[in-house]
Amino acid sequence: MTKRSPSDLRRYESQTTRNLVVGFFGLLLVVGGGLILLFYGPLGLGAGVLCIGAGAALFGLVLLVTFSFGWIADWIERRDQ
Repeated sequence: MTKRSPSDLRRYESQTTRNLVVGFFGLLLVVGGGLILLFYGPLGLGAGVLCIGAGAALFGLVLLVTFSFGWIADWIERRDQ
């Protein structure tokens, strides 16, 4: 029998989550943008891409704040030890 090295499940989870988020926004941009272009034309597509970008930026900001709170909590816990 070959011995397998232990899996890093946290890294796998973070990679999977990142891939799902990137895939969601990519699919939203391609399919949503295509439908907007089909129904409203190039000017509508520009507005749609602007709105999708604003939504992605807002999502990134919320993610940044969430991870910052986690980092600060870990820092405070390490400082008190």
